[in-house]
Amino acid sequence: MVALVMTSITTAWGQDPMQPIPADENIRVGKLDNGLTYYIRHNAKPEGMGNFYIVHDVGAIQEDDNQQGLAHFLEHMAFNGTKNFPEKSMIEYLESVGIKFGANLNAFTSWDLTQYFMTDVPVNKEGVVDNVLTVLHDWSHFILLEQDEIDSERGVIKEELRTRDGAAWRSTIAMLQAVGKGTLYAERNLIGYLEGLESFTYDDIRTFYDKWYRPDYQAIVVVGDIDVDEIEAKIKTIMADIPAPAPDAAQKDVIVVPDNEEPIVSIFTDPEQQYSQVNVIYKSQAMPKEMRGTIAAELIDVMTSLMDRMAAERLQDMSEKPNAPFINADFGALGSFGICPTLNVTVGGAMTKDGEILAGYKAILTEMERIRRWGFTDGEFERAKAKMLASLETQYNSRDDRKHAFWAQRCIDNFREGTAMPSAEVEYELDKQLVEMLNVAMINQVAQQLYQPGKNMVIIVNAPQKEGVAVPTEAELLATLKEVTEGEVEAMKDDVVIEPLIAEDVVLKGSKVKKVAQNEAMGTTEWTLKNGVKVVLKQTDYEADRIRLTAISDGGTALFCDNCYWTAQLLSSVMSESGISKFSASDLRKQLAGKVASANTNVDMYEHSVMGQASLKDVETMLQLVYLQFTAPRFDQTDYDNFMTRISSMLANQETNPDFIFSQELMKTIYGDSPRRQQISTANLAKVKFDKLAEVHSKLYSNAKDFTFYFIGNMSPEELQPLVEKYIGSLPVEKKVTNTFTDDGVRVVRGGVVNDFRQAMEQPKVSVLFYYVGDEAYTLENQLTMEFFSSALDNRYLKSIREEKGGTYGVGVRGTLDAEPVEEYSLLIQFDTNEQMADELSAIVVAEIEKIAAEGPLAEDMDKTREFLLKDYTKQIKNNSYWANAISEYYDYNIDVVNGYEDAVKAVSAEDVQALAKKILEDGNLVKVVMRPAKAE
Repeated sequence: MVALVMTSITTAWGQDPMQPIPADENIRVGKLDNGLTYYIRHNAKPEGMGNFYIVHDVGAIQEDDNQQGLAHFLEHMAFNGTKNFPEKSMIEYLESVGIKFGANLNAFTSWDLTQYFMTDVPVNKEGVVDNVLTVLHDWSHFILLEQDEIDSERGVIKEELRTRDGAAWRSTIAMLQAVGKGTLYAERNLIGYLEGLESFTYDDIRTFYDKWYRPDYQAIVVVGDIDVDEIEAKIKTIMADIPAPAPDAAQKDVIVVPDNEEPIVSIFTDPEQQYSQVNVIYKSQAMPKEMRGTIAAELIDVMTSLMDRMAAERLQDMSEKPNAPFINADFGALGSFGICPTLNVTVGGAMTKDGEILAGYKAILTEMERIRRWGFTDGEFERAKAKMLASLETQYNSRDDRKHAFWAQRCIDNFREGTAMPSAEVEYELDKQLVEMLNVAMINQVAQQLYQPGKNMVIIVNAPQKEGVAVPTEAELLATLKEVTEGEVEAMKDDVVIEPLIAEDVVLKGSKVKKVAQNEAMGTTEWTLKNGVKVVLKQTDYEADRIRLTAISDGGTALFCDNCYWTAQLLSSVMSESGISKFSASDLRKQLAGKVASANTNVDMYEHSVMGQASLKDVETMLQLVYLQFTAPRFDQTDYDNFMTRISSMLANQETNPDFIFSQELMKTIYGDSPRRQQISTANLAKVKFDKLAEVHSKLYSNAKDFTFYFIGNMSPEELQPLVEKYIGSLPVEKKVTNTFTDDGVRVVRGGVVNDFRQAMEQPKVSVLFYYVGDEAYTLENQLTMEFFSSALDNRYLKSIREEKGGTYGVGVRGTLDAEPVEEYSLLIQFDTNEQMADELSAIVVAEIEKIAAEGPLAEDMDKTREFLLKDYTKQIKNNSYWANAISEYYDYNIDVVNGYEDAVKAVSAEDVQALAKKILEDGNLVKVVMRPAKAE
């Protein structure tokens, strides 16, 4: 492929394809004498913050057989004592300055990579930058690995394995074993095995650490609102004592996944597998690292992206046809597949009905063979090209909105893979030239070479392990491949006609703005149109080339009786799958090629909405789509039947999945088995009535006066007003508001309720959930008090349940306040563990609440939460999503989460939190759900 692309670019462009792409001049790259590489870049957003990373170019693949899982284990140990931050003092310090564990402080381990990071670091706070760089310094070479800390962490990681080990994880490992066949990539599962985690010696992990955690395999990356010269000087000083590797230090093996002359076949079945799936994988060798920063590499990326778009479009179109061979399908290049950097993979995957894997597999093979023989059509290429150019333009227009993480990832990829780090300007101009240079013949040449059947192909089948479900054999899969490869395949027919979204004979009467008001608190402009529709605009420059619309009305599913509840619940999904006006979903996607605009409906319990977004040049297209969502829903019986068949097939096996069973039992217990608070299932799907969809839509969307239209983005009132008058002003209205808040009468059960049950499962574990509820006024002050209380519990459970007991990977705590249907609080606490510790840990959950009720929260927990919330506010206040929520809170509930928020955070006291803990216990409304593994027969 590389040779073909280089020939194409040389011929068509007349330039040397091996030219390196110039690096962004704002990125400073250097290397210390000890071999440590560093990257530094100033970036403005979020203001006053920075992201700090240390990247270890090593991972699970460097483990010896007696060290399996220890690369990941070592990552955990980096938070349990280092030279300058013994025991748990690292987390304690970082949280004291607003760097929250989990949210801003974390790490991950992969096969060839271990990465630690601190995000949204308050760089202007005294001493923080030096201390954060010291953390990176310690993560390089000064992790203590004390024996008692290692032993304490064994339990945590065993529980992480227990939590992770579901059907999805097991099928993923089976797939990776097939793709990496013949190499260590097929033998390392990242987390290890229970026996090894219990028995490895202290020397085993220290040997891995001493051998591989060293500066020649490490890079420091700092991106943020910082002074580059200052950071560079600090790095040179702080990192200077990290020892250089010994001259005879071990070198990483470059592992190449070998070619396979015949297809590799993997067939995986599991009792908890929810779907029948097939993946056809095309392997190829990755471009050499020294070439990945060149124009040739960029062209390969561009061509691959275009091919992915076109192939995926074909498969998606097929899935929406009557009697489709699969439920859904996708296609795309996945680079190294998250494992081997010398490997590239391209995957065509499909989810099928049970027993129909072979038909779905044959359909994917046939489509790839059609592309190989006949190529893509001119129409497909022009649509894909238009989409890519529109995407490039939007990215370029939004170049100053790029967050720290974007540039950090560019640096990380350069360090590990040698990829280019161009400026936004260079990248845009180069990619635009490359796209414009290409033609469909060049694309088809590459596709013909890339999608070769047989050699370097991997065929993956995942299926439920249950009676009556036919799973194809390896012989059947290979015979089908031979049949398709040797059979007749017709060329693609592409006869798409581009038409206006709104027919030219449709008269839009429009409605002028009759009243204008300014809201100083929110900084919004409020319009009332002559037809009575209300519009609110918040002009911001937080996203240079994006405007968002949310039109909200009271009502939702609460407006409907039980018989129509599921029809209303599924309305938006049906509409999304059916298209709009005279356009099917497939046709609509093609009509919108080159446009960055969308609009969709959404129906919740107590409100319904239309949401849209667009680039600035496509705002009119978005408003046309909004107009059609109100006035021209498309309910086609054939499309509906296809959609329901696909969804039914997806849901068919979920009853065997323990996580689904747990959620189902939880909903049943919390809401007293209400028919209006249930998981979607095949039984509930059967309650949807096609002949009621239009009626439900009319009830919800026939009166625009019910809605308030909120626009947020980089568009002035003068630019937006004529478009609003034309499209929003033409929506149907009644004389008065017809939909108002309706209480459906469903409540969380009060008192004490326990549902303790057993469920068959492949990986035995116990899932425990506490759900407290009670009356509470919906105010900002009460919301913040609950935030402080939840955070205090989170900190306590981290210490008492995870660290001291080693009984779980983590305890999830979520406290919220709701305004509807009644004002109340809810507190959810959930964890997974082993059967021996479930009751002991459950007692600790309650004991920690009782401790706060009796003694109040710890002062340091209050300080940590306050620091984080105040820091996070300075970031969120310059985010359109935050403003969307803030404006909704203000106009719907008269709560101002913008002005005075910081004072409100500062005002929350330990006494407030203690009082809330007391109230929760005194209310005594607790639902407890426990799922234990079934006993062996």
